[in-house]
Amino acid sequence: MKQLSPADSQMLFIESPAAPNHVAPLSIYDPSTAPGGKVTFKGILANLESRLHLAPAFRRKLLRVPLDIDEPYWVDDPDFDLEYHVRHLALPKPGDWRQLCILVARLISRPLDHSRPMWEMNVIEGLDNIEGLPPGCFAILFKIHHAMIDGKAGVELINALHDLEPTPPAPKRIVDSEPWQPEPIPSQWQLATVGLKRLAWKPGQMLRLAARTMPGLITNSKKIKVPFRVPKTPLNGQLTGARVYDARFFDLGDFKTMRQLMPGSTINDLALSIVSGALRHYLQARKSLPKEALIASVPISIRSADSTSQNEGNELIIQNIPIYSNIADPEKRLTAICEAMRDTKEYVNAVGAKKLSEVSTAIPGRVGGLMANAMNLVAEMSGETMMCNTVITNVPGVQVPLYMTGAKAVIMCGGGPLNGTIGVIHLVGSYCGRMHINITACRDLLPDPGFYMECLDKSFAEHMAAAQARASEPSPPAAKKSPAAKAKAASPRAKPKATPRAAPAAKAKAKGAPTARSKTRGPAAQR
Repeated sequence: MKQLSPADSQMLFIESPAAPNHVAPLSIYDPSTAPGGKVTFKGILANLESRLHLAPAFRRKLLRVPLDIDEPYWVDDPDFDLEYHVRHLALPKPGDWRQLCILVARLISRPLDHSRPMWEMNVIEGLDNIEGLPPGCFAILFKIHHAMIDGKAGVELINALHDLEPTPPAPKRIVDSEPWQPEPIPSQWQLATVGLKRLAWKPGQMLRLAARTMPGLITNSKKIKVPFRVPKTPLNGQLTGARVYDARFFDLGDFKTMRQLMPGSTINDLALSIVSGALRHYLQARKSLPKEALIASVPISIRSADSTSQNEGNELIIQNIPIYSNIADPEKRLTAICEAMRDTKEYVNAVGAKKLSEVSTAIPGRVGGLMANAMNLVAEMSGETMMCNTVITNVPGVQVPLYMTGAKAVIMCGGGPLNGTIGVIHLVGSYCGRMHINITACRDLLPDPGFYMECLDKSFAEHMAAAQARASEPSPPAAKKSPAAKAKAASPRAKPKATPRAAPAAKAKAKGAPTARSKTRGPAAQR
């Protein structure tokens, strides 16, 4: 039994039928590496069942407190049925990338069952015509409620279900020595009693938290340069339940090369600039590009380095930054984004990431969810855009091959939830030397995902061209010495007399020392 944090509870209570709040990582596997070159659905079920003890959240369901006076709990589901959560599907012929994206979008659109453990796995066969992949591949789409995990915890959870080799040694496949037994579920009376006690202490906790955090928040507020008003775009509005999904894949080495555009920039800064360029091209084509910079919400993980897959829940803070979509030049845009991210990092470091995360704990999850839903309703009725224009999240992945039931993962990418009036979310990540940028969007607000991905390709090409142009620039010529300076250097009087204390240094200098100066669709879209 484990109680949700207020941040996790807010992930639960902001959900609506038009905005189911689950993350959806997508992986594609090549079964040719498995023993016998084949993976069966029963084999996947058996493999998953043998690893459930590595992720206790898989067998926990939600238990709410009467009248929601306290945060809900995760409790063991005595009726847990693995086969309910793992489904088997197949694409129709020819089984191409577009068909896979359409199916993924439909599956993402459906909310999870709150009366059972809030996850499901969809095994999708028939991927026989995806460019760059061998025939016979299959995909696995996970859907895991955001109240259970954040992005980094999701990666850790996925890693726990994979091996580093097709046929790992037997000790790595640990199976419970005793059958799993669910813990007893507390009564509603017990939950209400504990909840009332916690509710009585809440005002004092809020006052103590305010005393710890408010001085730092006020003192360092000028470090964040985000305008109060968020620009209006066609990508922001009332959400419907229909979704679209797509992704592009790039070589991680190209991203590292492009970092030469701006010394000190990060791959995350570069991804923000590329997404900003794609939004700029898309909105220009729809004749709706705002004069002001678009605002992106950027989640920042505060999960400790020693975190394990046992640490479920959300450990992140969210910062809004301008992504300068009003700057056409990719190099200048990247420079501006780097400055904005640097200001954000200085603010987080000055106030303290943990203190910022504690702010969300001051408000009960139910209250926070009601406040968020009220803001969304006001935004829908007024036509204003609240908080931000889009979400851009970067979750670094592993750079070594992973295997599921012996099948090698050839592609790993993500899928995220929409909320409020945010019509598109961008997920950036990497796996085995490849970067991916994929989108989940409301179909009514972004009805042409194919064209948007073309805009993403165009923005990437612009950044690559700018990097190549910078790399081809000639080095500045060495400054020429004047005749007087040359004569002075050649004159014996110009040489300083070395004292006995300076003699060793002069000898070392005389010896000399070297000095250092310092368009393809789907998975095949790799540069």
